[in-house]
Amino acid sequence: MKSKASLKKTANRALKGAWAALGIPFDVSAIDEKEDGIIDVEALIMSTLLMMEQDRMATDLPAWLGRFSSLINHQKLKTMFKRTPPRHRSLIMGNLKASPFRAAPNSVRTIFNLEPPSDSVAKTVQMRVNKLNRVENVAQNSIMIRNRLQYGTGFRADVIALTDIKGLGVKGTQLAKVLCTNESTVSRILSDLRACGFLDQDNERTGPTDPYAGMFVSSQSLWNLCEIMDALEFESPELRRGVLENLNMRHDGLGRKVVPEIAEARK
Repeated sequence: MKSKASLKKTANRALKGAWAALGIPFDVSAIDEKEDGIIDVEALIMSTLLMMEQDRMATDLPAWLGRFSSLINHQKLKTMFKRTPPRHRSLIMGNLKASPFRAAPNSVRTIFNLEPPSDSVAKTVQMRVNKLNRVENVAQNSIMIRNRLQYGTGFRADVIALTDIKGLGVKGTQLAKVLCTNESTVSRILSDLRACGFLDQDNERTGPTDPYAGMFVSSQSLWNLCEIMDALEFESPELRRGVLENLNMRHDGLGRKVVPEIAEARK
């Protein structure tokens, strides 16, 4: 279907811009988190798997996961995969089985129940590792990576990152939904941050900040991509337009890039 091909083309161009910021050398302009929004690492991984094509992403993504495996929140990745609608989980699994993704680290393969790679696939992916940017440079581009280097890969690092978003209005329920964790975990972290003076009683930052515009890729981006894919199958233009116009774009800079181009491509 032409519209689905257009979706993949548009989404993958934007996703590659996000990966360029995180150290994969794609020939596209890298996303600037200050201007475009924060990149949630696990949401970027899942969105990429959903839109996966058999291009260089198929080898560079598992190479990146191998290099940066210690900075991945595996629990968040697992939860996002489980919360993905069954139909789209099946699509992701189909994409993975047809790609070199099996060369990803065992900790990631286990989430998707994938068998180890062949020696030739593992060698091909390993050759791509040396093409990736250094972690020091990636940390300059990604606040989540930088925070995880400082605070570890738990949800505390991500909660702290999101407090840099201008006008976010930090609430435990909202943060838990965006970060795909439970509200009690976020509530405990916010309590700790208030106790040490990092946040005030309204969960606002107490010290000087250099705020970010929002989120470029979040869990909402993944859910929106699923809804867009479903909407493109509707025969009724009114139904299709209704879905696209009512997507929740608050934490989805990716969707704000994709939807206008999809609508234009259908004219």
